[in-house]
Amino acid sequence: MTDIPTPITDYINTAEASERAGVSQAHVIRLLQKGRISGVKKGRDWLILTPSLDAYIANRPKRGLKPGTKLGPRRKPAPGDSDAQNAQTL
Repeated sequence: MTDIPTPITDYINTAEASERAGVSQAHVIRLLQKGRISGVKKGRDWLILTPSLDAYIANRPKRGLKPGTKLGPRRKPAPGDSDAQNAQTL
């Protein structure tokens, strides 16, 4: 969070931020609380600093496994397991 005065045109609300970032409003609030994006809380509403959100979007972590992550051995399905039946039909 920041208390630095910035022109009001540089702020957007959580609904606009979530739409722009492609995440939920709850996720935007978590990003604010963790300090990953900057904003100010006015009453019960958050105002997000637009350049901060744009920087997060440009550098956000990629989804999925990190490169070099090794998966554990896969278990063999039990005879009555629905996965075993699905695997046989493929």
